[in-house]
Amino acid sequence: MKAYRRLCNYATAAVKQEIQYQIPKAARTEKNNPGDHDYHDISKFYTIDPKTISNIFHTGGIPKPFTEQTKMFAETAVMIRKPALEVINSLKSTDFQKPAVRYLLYGQTGSGKSISLAHILHYAYNSKFILYHIPYVPIWLKYDRKEVNWSSSKKGLADIPLIAAQWLKHFIHQNKALLDELNLTTSQDYVWSQRETTPKGTTLNELIAHGINRAKYACDCMDILLNELKAHCSNNKCKMLVAIDGFNAFFNEKTDLKTEDRVNVTPQQITMVQTGLSAVLSDWNNGAIVMVTSPRAALNTRRESHLPIYLIGRQGFEHIDPFIPVMVPELSTAEFNNMLDYYEEKRWLQKTGGRKELEFLTSKLPAELMARCAPL
Repeated sequence: MKAYRRLCNYATAAVKQEIQYQIPKAARTEKNNPGDHDYHDISKFYTIDPKTISNIFHTGGIPKPFTEQTKMFAETAVMIRKPALEVINSLKSTDFQKPAVRYLLYGQTGSGKSISLAHILHYAYNSKFILYHIPYVPIWLKYDRKEVNWSSSKKGLADIPLIAAQWLKHFIHQNKALLDELNLTTSQDYVWSQRETTPKGTTLNELIAHGINRAKYACDCMDILLNELKAHCSNNKCKMLVAIDGFNAFFNEKTDLKTEDRVNVTPQQITMVQTGLSAVLSDWNNGAIVMVTSPRAALNTRRESHLPIYLIGRQGFEHIDPFIPVMVPELSTAEFNNMLDYYEEKRWLQKTGGRKELEFLTSKLPAELMARCAPL
């Protein structure tokens, strides 16, 4: 009987303790349009609606662990951080009649560079920029499961036609509504073969569809599309944001790719890489260029530093100079605590306390914090 009473008292105390403990609420902002965000919103979360996520990131652009987390939480909540706000505010005040300004996001692995880029992409999408977005360069280069052919139009370079066709699908998925509205067309005739031509005045949507349906020409379509968009931007017919994640992979010493005659190719020998390098040249106006470097995108032997000069080398540095470097640091104390509040609010973090220990174990890196909180 005494044991039963003790058990009842213990249960009552536990219930009282649960009632007394209030699950914290993460700080959020009601402003879900990135164009409305300001420095008062730093460290707060904002929500991206599912339709916008589908339109921008359906085929890439958000790290897979973050995507899985958003599915579990049934919402996509992004923390507003200073690096993304710096770029967004700069875009708001840019004189687009001048050559495209280049921004380079850099920082440690897991510091939140890709999510900052996603925040910037959301702003550009809402502001009706055409998105020329390469979600993650190493995907093109790291896996030997691709068809690699020598290019018929660019001697000495190799095509990855199926990957180029996938990228064209990504581009049209992001931009179809805007391209339909702008009705941009080609400025000249393009001859693919004796029987296949794209005449002057063809819409860019039709050009892209040709590259998707005839993957053999997808790499050339990707390059032509870029040149046409640069020309339209310079003629004030549209605005464009070039966004490239894993940019330093363009300057790696090797890839895992081999041509059909078993020749290993370097990144510089791939037509899509040359197109990507052309995209970051500031030889056009009415747009901007945002690049992300990351040690994870480098070869295993070149991950000692996260500094751009180390990751892209002298060749890469000279290719994009001048540019505005934007460091994405670890979380501030306010950001760190609000992220933990968010995890507790979503019951992702089941146990309270231990924040100092988590700070020590994760170095306040958001990706590491997400992984560490998963089993708690």
